[in-house]
Amino acid sequence: MARTIDSVPAARFPLSGHVQNVADNLQLVADLGYGDVALAVPEGRTLRVVADARPVTAVSAIGTSRVGRVLDESAEREAYEALRTGAPSCGTRRRTARGIAYATAAYPIRSDGALVGVLVRNLAEQVTESPGAMEVAFMGLAERVIRLLSEGPILDVDTGAPFATVRRAGDGIMEIDGSGVVAYASPNAVNIMRLAGSDSAVTGRAATELPGGATAIAPVVHSRGGRAVVIEVAGRVLNYRAIGFDPGALVLVEDITDVRRREQEIRVKEATIREVHHRVKNNLQTVASLLRIQARRASSGEAKRALTEAVDRVASMAVVHEMLAAATEEAVDFTAVARTVVDMVVRGMAAEATARARVEGETGLVPAATATSLALVLAELVHNAIEHGLRAEAGEVTVTLSRTADTLVLSVRDTGPGLPEGFDPGASGNLGLAIVRTVVEEDLRGSLGFSGTRGTTVTVRVPMTAEGGRR
Repeated sequence: MARTIDSVPAARFPLSGHVQNVADNLQLVADLGYGDVALAVPEGRTLRVVADARPVTAVSAIGTSRVGRVLDESAEREAYEALRTGAPSCGTRRRTARGIAYATAAYPIRSDGALVGVLVRNLAEQVTESPGAMEVAFMGLAERVIRLLSEGPILDVDTGAPFATVRRAGDGIMEIDGSGVVAYASPNAVNIMRLAGSDSAVTGRAATELPGGATAIAPVVHSRGGRAVVIEVAGRVLNYRAIGFDPGALVLVEDITDVRRREQEIRVKEATIREVHHRVKNNLQTVASLLRIQARRASSGEAKRALTEAVDRVASMAVVHEMLAAATEEAVDFTAVARTVVDMVVRGMAAEATARARVEGETGLVPAATATSLALVLAELVHNAIEHGLRAEAGEVTVTLSRTADTLVLSVRDTGPGLPEGFDPGASGNLGLAIVRTVVEEDLRGSLGFSGTRGTTVTVRVPMTAEGGRR
């Protein structure tokens, strides 16, 4: 069953710090209390729901969110009685919804002496008729959390900031009594403590004797507030969240050893990948430098041009790997790549033509493999636009980028005289165009189009998945 917690935007229902803190802890109350809960605030003589939660531990009598609704007084007598009297109202009448019989209790929420809200709690008969030890302990803890919230916000005992937490799958739950002894420990809590090196029984032991207990639990037992701390003990990593009742405490503990190990493995892999990209970039730059040296020594103008074009091709791929080396994921903002590649090509051809170039539009993040291929295509198209489209004369090249859910579009337009009559890109002997066609159609699985009589426009369309990769 999916956890659900709903609250309304602050712009619709601005909540005070205390009321917001109650809203933030509703899911914990719902899960521990085996019933749906709602938080309503007074509007004149009515109550409007500003947040609610349904439990993952039981079937909820209220199947959908009531956020934004005004509670009907005839149906929610307990809530309106708590509003009028300022005291808890625990209803005895039984109601049925979705085939579930339940009773309702309501608790006034006070802030600086003023009544600022009412917490409404529904509890199914199937839970209350024959509860086991765990249900009794959990419902008692839910009641204590509600009582705590009704008196004021739960604050972090270390920082003084509002404190909120939820019950996570796999959490162990413990109740600590006023003397600092474990009064109840759920089976998950017992198992977590055993894995962390606790050989003896958990119930009946002082909280300070539990693995990490002296640090995570002891500070809240005689305090009114919460505390969250991650502790490494006996080779295990434990995530403690505790709420102190002054005296006593609710303790939630999660063993996150495997999660931490996976996170560490991911960090190592990411660092390794970034290092690989860095080395690939260095190698490509070295190749580009060698080609540049060779081009300077070439005696033939045709050979010099061919080597210079090769430099641009290699350098365009190096740009992508340079950005990937600094990125935290295997994707780059291709708009930034395009600007760098276009500037590099224009500067490289400055001796042959006076051309201006600009990049328009946005693509967002593009996977590394797609970005590398597109960078090579873009370098070729801009180079061709300057050399053949503008015919080495003054002019402008515009690169336009756009992105939809399933397609990335790249177009390169020049202000030259346009395509010659009868131009057939497939029959062209231009090496650059041959490279572009191969990369676009075979690698990117995209399409390539040419148009224009006054200036030439080359358009590349690449299919993309919803996740951003190539289809």
